[in-house]
Amino acid sequence: MKRTFTIAAFLLVWMAGFSQYTMEDRIYDYIDQYKDLAMREMELYKVPASITLAQAIYASKVGTNRVAMEANNHFGIMCHTDEWKGETFYETENHSREFCFRKYATVEDSYRDHSLFLSQRSRYVKLFYYPITDYKSWAYGLKEAGYSGNPRYADTLISIIEKYYLMHYDRKVAQKLGDTLALKKVDAPSPEMVTTAPKSQPAVAVATPKAEPVEKPAPAVSTTTTITEKPQPKAEEKKPEAKPVEKPAKSEPVTTTAPKETKVETPPAATTTETYPNTLPKAASVEGKNIFILDPYSVPFKQAYYPYTSRPVYENNKTRFIIAKRGDTYARLAAAMQMSEKNLRAYNDVYDDSEPIEDEVVYLEMKSTKSPVEYHTLAAGDTYRFIAQKYGIQLKIIIKRNSGAISSYGIGDRICIGCK
Repeated sequence: MKRTFTIAAFLLVWMAGFSQYTMEDRIYDYIDQYKDLAMREMELYKVPASITLAQAIYASKVGTNRVAMEANNHFGIMCHTDEWKGETFYETENHSREFCFRKYATVEDSYRDHSLFLSQRSRYVKLFYYPITDYKSWAYGLKEAGYSGNPRYADTLISIIEKYYLMHYDRKVAQKLGDTLALKKVDAPSPEMVTTAPKSQPAVAVATPKAEPVEKPAPAVSTTTTITEKPQPKAEEKKPEAKPVEKPAKSEPVTTTAPKETKVETPPAATTTETYPNTLPKAASVEGKNIFILDPYSVPFKQAYYPYTSRPVYENNKTRFIIAKRGDTYARLAAAMQMSEKNLRAYNDVYDDSEPIEDEVVYLEMKSTKSPVEYHTLAAGDTYRFIAQKYGIQLKIIIKRNSGAISSYGIGDRICIGCK
């Protein structure tokens, strides 16, 4: 009798231990199991890891619904039979289009298809113009693009992200990519990680450093936190308004036997019709010639989407560009951007063997033939190429609109950019 009582007591304790595994525990385990995969996808496709994890947690019921368990589909992506050629899974016996889901060999395949699903559809293009740390704009953008019919979908994602501090993973990836603009744009909290090591680790087919897990906090009172006030989508950043600058009086020619070592001071300003903000560019001098460079920590242009690079991409005069880093070459950049070195040099009007210097603007596509700027006021060291790079306009257009070599003009003279 005593032995029976002991066994019964042991079983009660054992069963009590299982009953303490709550939905909170399951969510933390899920995050810890797939956070590295979500961050890897963010590096490759620029979909915030916080958004990926929140969508997976919501759509798959933390990996427990039938579609997730039997089809490895953690995002509830439908077949879209016109394009999906892989295996399918029907949630009901009714094999109709409304109940057809994509089926994957592994969970990793589901995460990859989710990245491709967002990055390759025109209706989601707008999302990739937001900073990769701006999870709120992403959440509302997904809802506006029709990703889910749930009217509270955006709020639900934001609630999950903020409850479990998923935005921390976005910031980790942004720091790894050197995306300083994204880190400045969203000042999200960055507390210690709140996940524990998973009980079992799936075979993840990606090579990425594992984030260090830390202790899980005490379970919250409720697992369905809601937001009482709906955050507003991030307003599109306005371009700085053009400001006229003063035209300096034309200086007398400088006579010297060593022109490269002679410093020519810009005369006092006078009136000009230049409309490009004179506070934007910063010029570096290489052998007496100005190079258009920008401070990577304070870029005055809006970000743009470009699929083949993890670097921040910006747009000047409707032309996308990156900022060169120390040690960059046109050959390496061209290979990374999946284009030929010849084309990349042509986009930047480089026809010799020179390489980009640190912080120099490097355009990733052919520059425009038009410009809202009418004139450029010539300064010491300016070249036609510098002007073309500064305003994002083709060099041949600058040369065509101005008669004579650049040396035939003096400091303070006006160079036609978009004049008619």
